[in-house]
Amino acid sequence: MALGISRTTAIAIVVVVVIIAVVAAILATQRPSPPPAPPTITSAPSTSTSAPTATTTTTTAPTQKLVVYGPWGVNTPEGQIFQQLIKPFEQQYHVKIEYVGTTDYGTEAQQITSGSPPFDVVIFAPVSLARQLAEGGYLTDLTPYLQQSGILGQLIPYYVAPVNISGHIYGVPVDAWSKPGIYVYVPTMQKYGIPMPTEISQRWDWGQFLGYLQKLKANGVIPLGSGAADQWPLVIVFEPIVYSLGGKDLYYAIMCHKISYTSPIVEQAFEFYLSLIASGAFGPSAFAASQHFVDVYALMKNGTVAMYFMGDWTPFFNHNYTAFIPVMAPSINPQLADQYFVVTGGDWALVPKNVPDNKTLAIQFAIWLASQDFQQAVLKSGWRAVSPNKAAMQAALSGQISVPYSSKIVDSWLVQFSNNLVPDIADNMPPQFEQQVFWPTLAKMISDPAHWLDYLSQMEQLANRIYNQTNWDNTYPLCQGVTYTGPTVYTGPMYNVTAILTSAGIPLPSWQK
Repeated sequence: MALGISRTTAIAIVVVVVIIAVVAAILATQRPSPPPAPPTITSAPSTSTSAPTATTTTTTAPTQKLVVYGPWGVNTPEGQIFQQLIKPFEQQYHVKIEYVGTTDYGTEAQQITSGSPPFDVVIFAPVSLARQLAEGGYLTDLTPYLQQSGILGQLIPYYVAPVNISGHIYGVPVDAWSKPGIYVYVPTMQKYGIPMPTEISQRWDWGQFLGYLQKLKANGVIPLGSGAADQWPLVIVFEPIVYSLGGKDLYYAIMCHKISYTSPIVEQAFEFYLSLIASGAFGPSAFAASQHFVDVYALMKNGTVAMYFMGDWTPFFNHNYTAFIPVMAPSINPQLADQYFVVTGGDWALVPKNVPDNKTLAIQFAIWLASQDFQQAVLKSGWRAVSPNKAAMQAALSGQISVPYSSKIVDSWLVQFSNNLVPDIADNMPPQFEQQVFWPTLAKMISDPAHWLDYLSQMEQLANRIYNQTNWDNTYPLCQGVTYTGPTVYTGPMYNVTAILTSAGIPLPSWQK
């Protein structure tokens, strides 16, 4: 979800397929210049000298300039904290960084391929487009610099793999965001005696989860915030249902459209989603449909709403790391009950082959962003709960550095279940399908759950067309080679979900009747 477009306003990645095609055409016709020799990543030399007299003369190196584009708006909380955290680099290297916040990734790609980008470093989210730029020869291979600095060995491979092309690394992970499960408002949960599972042994199953939702409703509390007016927050509800039902296999199959939306097991995943709507967990449909992403936080703080399927930016946005904490999403399939999955992604710093200012300094800055020092500063600030740098993560977990309580919970899950990290299910669909079909379908079910089967049928038709038009199987790295080998029907416990739907007048598929 990214989580920003700036991740402050939206998590989704907007990449227009037409722009990708244009970029691909340009890549085929232009050739880049060779890279410079690797710079030495060292501290800046001292520039103060003292004469043997009472007079002290200070010589300051001339200030250099770097232009950096990133996805966080200059005046947003995320943009402000980023600019604050990079000040040590400015001081050490006597450089003034001009930061520009934008998520116009298509334009940035065109500027790179033109050979005259207005930036020295761009912090980029859409991996597919970044890979196209790298394969066309328009990005600097950062492998030797990462190796020379020793930082490559500190990075978690999951965050390096998206920008690794045939053993060459063309981007540096700047940050990592996660959607660890459900964020709860602790005072409300404590008031009504509802446990908050932060360990796998304490995790609720779906039946227990539904029971706690009903307990909150009985006390006049709306159990779940929706953020449905922005649509994308509903993806965060759907993702844990999918991985709890069918693990990675089903998760990637839906993301890459290797299984039909009208397949029984996919319909069952949507039934679990619909059971929350039918049971009133989001409150009245008009109330749920009207909520914007940030509206939910105020509703949690005033006691109206108790829980929110949301990302690890939640405590940062609320400046409160003890009242907003993550709990594990409920388990569904008993065979997967001892496994947990964390949805996580990031943003990557890219250095074009041609830059307007100082390429050596641009490379140094990109590498520095992945360093343990910078990443520890990010964790200590509370901006991000997790880091792509495992040394920084270990420092947080060991107590070597102090990080917020809510962050430490997520850190422990990411380390414990490091083999179960999965990408954003929607951000890795074709962009026009994600934003014009998938998000709206989840939102329509909030307001009109009775027609959910029609919506799934329509979504399947559009998925067939859009995935084929974009050749997603062959062009998108995370979907290449993906197949579905799991069951077509989930035969485990349904936790009374079908009865909940029936009692609410929501129809079941014909195969369940």
